[in-house]
Amino acid sequence: MEQRITEQLADLAEAFDKIGLKPVICGGLGIYLCFHGSESQDRQLIRATTDIDLMLTESQVVEQAQRQAIAEIITDRLQYVVREGREHLHFEKDNDQLLDILAPPMDGFKCDDVRIKLVSSQLHGRVTKEACFVEEDLRAIPLSVFLSDDDRRYDLRVQVPSPTNLLLLKLFAFNDRDESQRFNPERAQAHALDIYITIMLTSRADYLVGQQFLARHEDSVIIQTAQSIVWNKFYTIEQSGWRRVLESSIFYPDLNRREKETKLEEAKRRLIRWFKITHEK
Repeated sequence: MEQRITEQLADLAEAFDKIGLKPVICGGLGIYLCFHGSESQDRQLIRATTDIDLMLTESQVVEQAQRQAIAEIITDRLQYVVREGREHLHFEKDNDQLLDILAPPMDGFKCDDVRIKLVSSQLHGRVTKEACFVEEDLRAIPLSVFLSDDDRRYDLRVQVPSPTNLLLLKLFAFNDRDESQRFNPERAQAHALDIYITIMLTSRADYLVGQQFLARHEDSVIIQTAQSIVWNKFYTIEQSGWRRVLESSIFYPDLNRREKETKLEEAKRRLIRWFKITHEK
């Protein structure tokens, strides 16, 4: 992980720790943090990230004083400023440190299709409906892995979503960029590659936890939608999901097409099994 991102993440964790919270990190960085210790060959595919996707969960913002404290951390203590045209959702400092705010739908807040207003005119979150279960099975990641022993932030931790929640986030993100008005082949390709990485780096223990999670929420529209995305876009390697991975220039460039397709077949089997997709769907 780049030193700049390490420092940015450590500063965020330290500031959150002062109010008794741990930041929840999603996106590409969340995937990196979740699987940084993996010994699988596929770990090398984790793409470098240039920003931090910070998920503000319901338990973190339900109290007005706490969400106000988070807003002050971002804009005062850490001195982020809003990015023009993306006010109160996207922040930056020093021109290269980017912080994007996400949040699941929550009752009691003003929101529209794009944003949920956590602190009016200060802090909003991009509405992320597929994150409705994000607080379940969160994983704490010690920063000691990335910091020197004498760094005052050595004992701090951040949190990342469970592998199943990471898959939900990425499946919805892929679908959003693979069609509709937000169609963007480059972003769709990046999300599809993240799905490949995530499903290939999961362990047997991850799978068992994931099955318990899915059993708890089998009637959820979010889970059913994710299953439909897998069925419609990842059920065969000819479909758009795996095709985007195959098109990626960083997906094992030294392998021939047949070797790449063999890897995709394994990822496909894992993803279908994870979400319990059957041929009769």
